[in-house]
Amino acid sequence: MMLQSLTVLDLTSGLGAIAGRMLAELGATVTKVEAGAGDPQRADAPAFAAWNHGKRSSTADLATLVPQADMVIRNPGLDHAALLALNPRLIDVVLAPFLPGPNRNRPETDLTLMARSGLMAIVGDPDRAPLTMPGEQAHALGGIQAVIAALTALRHRRATGKGQLVEVSAYQAAVLANYREPLTWEWTGRVGARTGNLLVRGASGVRQVWRCKDGFVTWALVDNPPMMRGMVTVMGDAAGPLAEVDWNAILVADTPRPVLEAWEARVEAFFLERTRAELGELSARHGLGLSWIDAPADVLASPHLAARGLWREVDGMKLPGRLWVSSLDAPAPSGHVPGLGEEDA
Repeated sequence: MMLQSLTVLDLTSGLGAIAGRMLAELGATVTKVEAGAGDPQRADAPAFAAWNHGKRSSTADLATLVPQADMVIRNPGLDHAALLALNPRLIDVVLAPFLPGPNRNRPETDLTLMARSGLMAIVGDPDRAPLTMPGEQAHALGGIQAVIAALTALRHRRATGKGQLVEVSAYQAAVLANYREPLTWEWTGRVGARTGNLLVRGASGVRQVWRCKDGFVTWALVDNPPMMRGMVTVMGDAAGPLAEVDWNAILVADTPRPVLEAWEARVEAFFLERTRAELGELSARHGLGLSWIDAPADVLASPHLAARGLWREVDGMKLPGRLWVSSLDAPAPSGHVPGLGEEDA
């Protein structure tokens, strides 16, 4: 694997932990450095396993470990000059909530980072409070950017022989993921609004998520005449006024919302009488552009995802496995959850 000669010390706790796991997946030897009773995240065993499996654990002091390392991934608090004195070729990657500046010492959580990024402002229904996505998304986005920065610094060191200080902001990483709203503000001065279950195009909006007999599917009335005619065909008599529409002669995006709601009521009734599998089969046969939505239990039980190697058994827990697969891959790193200080034995 491409990083099999790389030795990484992971000093993170929560924020940035996924960066070490990603480097381990790329073949690096990643040692989680812990002190005292270990990383506080160990109190949440499933979360600790998800972010840290495939790493090693050591309680040795940094003066012993740093001289042998290629890279350190950490949160703020250590002196870069002191680390560099131990190893001038060290790549020191610091993942912080905010970059040095007026926000540097502000308290933060993944939730507050997501809120400040603007991502939460556009997630959820317009008539209620904003939502955040499940899991620690800002922490994960920051970890991904930290890996990109670390690999860039590694390339620089190979060309120059010099180590580097790399600083990454989880807040900025979340803003980068929110590509639409910052640009909308910059170009128009408008703050985006939550649209909930409506896909807004043109002067109107169309529903995207629908309840069916055994769950949910995603589909929308769109300006795609063959797809619309296919839906009318499969609905038969249930299509009602939809069967009278000349789909080549209208723009769904500019159709008044009350008209769309009347059409969508017909579709809703049709979907409620059929299962996800039945609707999926109709979509595949007639080109409807419909997909069913898996619940967590469906994802865990999916033979398709199992065949693709999505899951890995980690100390009795079922967790996401390889982050990527290549024809050049060596065997996957261990899925073992590191015991505190096991490398010191």
